[in-house]
Amino acid sequence: MEGAGARLRLELIATKHVAPIFLLLPWGESPPRATLFLTWHSEALSVAPAAVEGAERLALAATLGAVEALAASGLLGSPGSPEVAVTVAPGATQGSMVLDGALREHRPRLQSPVAFWIRVAAAAPKRRRVFLGARGRVVIGIWDEGPNPYEIRDQVVAELSEEAYGPRPLDFELLRKLAGSAEAVAFLAETSFDPGLAVGVGEGRFRHALFEPRGEVLRPSVRHPGRPQSWLAFETAEAAEPADVLRRVQAKAAGARVEMVEAYHWDRLNIHHPIFQALIGMAKSRSEGPEIWPMAPWVTPSGLFTRALGVGLGEWGIALPDGAMMRFPKPEALEAISREAAELILLGLEKAAPNPRPEA
Repeated sequence: MEGAGARLRLELIATKHVAPIFLLLPWGESPPRATLFLTWHSEALSVAPAAVEGAERLALAATLGAVEALAASGLLGSPGSPEVAVTVAPGATQGSMVLDGALREHRPRLQSPVAFWIRVAAAAPKRRRVFLGARGRVVIGIWDEGPNPYEIRDQVVAELSEEAYGPRPLDFELLRKLAGSAEAVAFLAETSFDPGLAVGVGEGRFRHALFEPRGEVLRPSVRHPGRPQSWLAFETAEAAEPADVLRRVQAKAAGARVEMVEAYHWDRLNIHHPIFQALIGMAKSRSEGPEIWPMAPWVTPSGLFTRALGVGLGEWGIALPDGAMMRFPKPEALEAISREAAELILLGLEKAAPNPRPEA
């Protein structure tokens, strides 16, 4: 990151945490034309089949290479001052409150018309997947032994289910198409070890997995009086804000110490937004076309970006080239990933500010 910042002439900022967030930001007051999100460490939750376990730094290196190539060609503004911002967090599924603080602190220098999260996936499907939204995730710690976490979980999930908006008119058509695709059904089955995702068949199974709230109780294997005795992890749907979920748990915990440690917001953007038009264009360029999902079947930081910066996060998986090694990829494999990342960035710039598309 330090080397890339020096070559790109971007300011490197690192948050003062044990596991810092790194930012590469343009100097001056001009906002960037594109914002990129990447991670530099492993995830707390399983990432398969969305991405390859342990490929976070490969995606980071390849994307920074793409940015440097585009900047050198003058395709990101002046070669000496590229109009791009890069945020690199330890992980995408943990540290939400720290990431939210970093985004808000540097909001003017991170706001751009488009934002992308580039990942390395195990394989490229016949139709590339485009996710229009993201589920939320709220994790709450209960320190005292008194409250029954299982009862609290069941009560909160029941309340959230009653108030959830559910699919929108466009979603029903998307769910119907997904339910008719054997590849989409198999992909959904891979996304979680939660047996609850197997509930229902056809469209009902996708609706349950993508739109219905659910909760989980996690107990530490070794108890410690100074640490939570149980954790409540909720995957939330539309209208379920983290602060509201916390209030519901506090009201049912009978005065016990209760604190929120993760707060990922539910998120949704319009299909006509430049981010998604770029992703759809990439799907047409790199496959037989897009397979559009109303929501990603996993948690993403998109909602944090929407609330902090006013624009969500478009997720794109680049297939790991055949035979490529994650730790020590050959130059041709790294170049292949970088070229696809560069194509996505250029297409995002084009959709955000239509003009003749430059050649990469």
